[in-house]
Amino acid sequence: MSALLVLALLGTIWGFVRQAGIVMANRAVAAPPGAGAAATITLAPGARIVSATTDAGKLVLHVATPGGGEVEIIDLASGKQTGRIATTPP
Repeated sequence: MSALLVLALLGTIWGFVRQAGIVMANRAVAAPPGAGAAATITLAPGARIVSATTDAGKLVLHVATPGGGEVEIIDLASGKQTGRIATTPP
């Protein structure tokens, strides 16, 4: 009788470990890139971030693009873009 109790306990532990492995594998596959990020910014092809600064709860990005430069302002609390200033080369 005690042997059956030990086997049942081992089977239960094995089941928990197996289920945890399945859940972790599904979570890793289902999470898109940047899922844990506060904000996601998509840059145009050929664009690069020149500098990034923070001030008064805002993230200010200076971005160089093939067609000119731009400044993007992002609210750190919400992760939303609050402003964008585009410049063109002379």
